[in-house]
Amino acid sequence: MILASLFLMCGIGLLYLGAEGLVWGGSRLAKRLRVATMVIGLSVVAFGTSLPEFTVSLYAVITNAQDIAIGNVVGSNIANVALILASSAVIFPVVCRYMTVRDDLLIVIGITMAFLGFSFDGELSRIDGALMTAGILLYILRLARSPTIAPDVPILDPGGSVVQFLAAILVGLIALAVGTHLFITSAVTIADYLGIPELVIGATIVAVGTSLPELATSIVAAVRKQSEIVLGNILGSNVFNLIAVLGIIPLIRPIHVPVQSRLIQMPIMLGLTLALLPMLKFHQGVKRGMGYLLLAIYAGFTAYMYLSGGS
Repeated sequence: MILASLFLMCGIGLLYLGAEGLVWGGSRLAKRLRVATMVIGLSVVAFGTSLPEFTVSLYAVITNAQDIAIGNVVGSNIANVALILASSAVIFPVVCRYMTVRDDLLIVIGITMAFLGFSFDGELSRIDGALMTAGILLYILRLARSPTIAPDVPILDPGGSVVQFLAAILVGLIALAVGTHLFITSAVTIADYLGIPELVIGATIVAVGTSLPELATSIVAAVRKQSEIVLGNILGSNVFNLIAVLGIIPLIRPIHVPVQSRLIQMPIMLGLTLALLPMLKFHQGVKRGMGYLLLAIYAGFTAYMYLSGGS
């Protein structure tokens, strides 16, 4: 237990350093390439911080721990909104123009609803995976066609070269991956020792563990008042979690979807995703008061999962 606790602390430290590198490199790369910061958040940052969900879920499916795979992804998407976005808003209100994020928000809502539809029969089949994988290609194509910053708009020189920014992003991703591995390994060891059910581990401890890159990245971005990185990271990660993590893995092996996940976790995930629409449309962002409310919802969700054993 002592060794696991030490690994836990080392993982947290690496996650912070990785997030610093990712935000620093991503925001400056956007300026250097004259690409909108939101696009960097939706692509490079979001995809990078979603890698832990992919590796953990793939390992869980291969080792026949499928409840952890489903709980990990769905729980991560819940945590992205009710824990990570909320924590960022509490630190510094997340402000945005609704029209800037409208299309991406509607895409997230549409993909979440489609995912619930695919899961309704209790299995993510290879056909379901193929359809979601096709969605990845369309999403990446859309990002590639996103507009750059107008050439006549003056921007501050970020200082440094593209190679330096890419190196910072790469080092940040490596630190996030190692930190996440240390955190998850130690957290699951502690959870197993305490006798916590597999589905609950997946939806809470593992979900938060694989979401720590998003949490660290978003908090660092919030402190630096990079609201577009925060929102892009959350929206992009939720997209990649569903259509990449649970799109590619069923092509390798179909995934069983537990009844508890379909009846409890997935509706909560959809409800939180839909709640973003009025927040961003009518309040032009997520203010501190809403952040506290979302944190309370997440605390309630976590308490329910442990008290009910995930059933």
